[in-house]
Amino acid sequence: MEHLFEPRLPNGERPDIQVCIFPHLTEFLVIDLRKKLPRVHLLNTREVFKEDFFVNAEAEFSHALRHECDFSFSYLMNLPLRMEEGLREVAMTAILERLGIHPHGDSLPSVVVFVLSGGALAMHSEQVIDGLKGLLGEYDSAATLQEWEGWLSRLVAEENAAMEQLNRHELAEAVGGDSPDLFSLWESRN
Repeated sequence: MEHLFEPRLPNGERPDIQVCIFPHLTEFLVIDLRKKLPRVHLLNTREVFKEDFFVNAEAEFSHALRHECDFSFSYLMNLPLRMEEGLREVAMTAILERLGIHPHGDSLPSVVVFVLSGGALAMHSEQVIDGLKGLLGEYDSAATLQEWEGWLSRLVAEENAAMEQLNRHELAEAVGGDSPDLFSLWESRN
């Protein structure tokens, strides 16, 4: 967790863009390091995943589903993975286009995606914030850094709250016997 926001590509270089996704939230951060002064964007999935995203995703699903090959059962068994890969590509294209980068025309920037959630985020939220400060602190003013830190702190707190709510809901389902994952050693149905 201490090296968050400091990833290196196989050639040792820093990626051009870092995307920080909070899986249970509609907002996410994009850190664009392509220029001398990096830019941090607070984006909302409602702004990024508009109608053209859904049209492109549906086309990708259709292409994957109708793809003809010699090993049909093998292909069908791997279809969920192919659809996931296609959806990831369509989503990344939508994010890049929202940033003004056109992947089909421009040279493609290197991108690293962080998924920030779960117990590690709850236990290490200060380290996540410190990691972003370390990355951006050398580049910009204290006021801008404070705004970015505020965004990240809020998103971390909201993701932790969403995870806590989800855990309470799953526990209530398990205790009530309504969970499909519930496993009981002894159950009396009389």
